Amino acid sequence: MTSSSTTVVAMADANAAILTLGIAAYAAAILIGIGLGINAIQHHRRQRAIIAAVVVGVLVLAGVVVAVASSIH
Repeated sequence: MTSSSTTVVAMADANAAILTLGIAAYAAAILIGIGLGINAIQHHRRQRAIIAAVVVGVLVLAGVVVAVASSIH
């Protein structure tokens, strides 16, 4: 029985690690989008700035939806 409980703990640790990496990548994508938007504004590229703002908005909205859905379930 010891090996099956050890396997469950190892899988839980792996799932936590994957979740942590996913959250870090998500946060990085938002920060990159903000940075691209600021860069576009500085270089007077209005269309790129708007696209970056929309992408960041969609990422934030998706994050809120996932957070609410995970708290309900």
